[in-house]
Amino acid sequence: MLALAGCASAPPPTLQLDAAEVALAGAREVRAERFAPDELRLARIRLEEAQAAMARGKYDEARQLAEQAEAEASLAIARSRAAAWRAEVEQKTEQNASLRRSLLGEGRQP
Repeated sequence: MLALAGCASAPPPTLQLDAAEVALAGAREVRAERFAPDELRLARIRLEEAQAAMARGKYDEARQLAEQAEAEASLAIARSRAAAWRAEVEQKTEQNASLRRSLLGEGRQP
């Protein structure tokens, strides 16, 4: 009986494919095309490869590729958020500097 269980093929990795698709959608929402294009491109490639492996019945391969796609999309999300936060900090820093100059009277003609 154990020998038969070992020969059973893995179930289709539909949950992993769905998770990768959700992660890619999340990456698009945070504008990863702009902030993490390489990671987003790799996530898309891995998802396409996972879908192709799934269609061939290579479920273990499809699972691995889908998990890689999700990881790359998650990395794209993190990098995009970090870039957006950096841009916001830079903007606030410039606003503070401008306000400081205004309050201290710098830049005025005597």
